[in-house]
Amino acid sequence: MNTLLQITVDDDGRAHFFSDYVCVEDQISLQISLRRHTEPYAGPNPDVAEDLILWRRAKAREQGVPPYFILHQRVLYDIADRLPVTEEELMEIPGIGPKMCDKYGREILEITSL
Repeated sequence: MNTLLQITVDDDGRAHFFSDYVCVEDQISLQISLRRHTEPYAGPNPDVAEDLILWRRAKAREQGVPPYFILHQRVLYDIADRLPVTEEELMEIPGIGPKMCDKYGREILEITSL
């Protein structure tokens, strides 16, 4: 007998598992890492982009959250393109507001000023 297994993923990244006869979420424990295809950085500052990605990864591990909870990849690339040197310049980047700047601004500016 072939059993169909259906996996649906919510917008927030949570996966739900169903078979053709019973919901299998309670029967199995799986951890799925979903990665969206992200274009590699092609801007003028690849070293800065890589440093920002490594910084974000470390912050995410430290806080126990996915990296995109810290900052989205496109925001990191925009920071690497613009190389802000002040908090005002940093907050001009879409995705960086006052709260984000208060929380991570100093660390980001250290990376962009190297």
